[in-house]
Amino acid sequence: MKLSKHFSLKEVIKSETAVRKGIDNTPTEQIKHQLKAICETIMEPIRVHYGKPIRVTSGYRCIELNKSIGGSSRSQHCALNGDAAIDFEFYDMDMDLEEVFKWITEESKLPFDQCIAEFLPEGWIHISYCTDSKKNRGKITRAVKVNGKTKYEQLGYAKWSKKA
Repeated sequence: MKLSKHFSLKEVIKSETAVRKGIDNTPTEQIKHQLKAICETIMEPIRVHYGKPIRVTSGYRCIELNKSIGGSSRSQHCALNGDAAIDFEFYDMDMDLEEVFKWITEESKLPFDQCIAEFLPEGWIHISYCTDSKKNRGKITRAVKVNGKTKYEQLGYAKWSKKA
């Protein structure tokens, strides 16, 4: 099933942990709708802007899978509240993810809920989207390691956000 021109359901729900642990990570029809929305509204414009294939490192996670990896019970990867989240990088390892993060949060006007620079420059970008567009906050965050613990630094909100 195609979620958008360049993204398939298979790549957005793929999980090595689910395979290894025998967890069925098949989403409901409602969640498929949410995954389609994030791919069409957020991921596809990023793919088109850069003209390079994107590698989804983490997409949808059923509750059992999310628990098994130690994910937050409120993780948008579980798509529990009309939302969805995708962690990504590019197959082209020379892509500057700091620059991509800057484009998304400062220039793109993409209506994301939250965009997190996760341990950049070596890490990945986390982005979420709510199908109820009024709920998209435009929250910009950076995740860093401090003394071995993950710390989230709130950087502000996108210019288009009501909170900006």
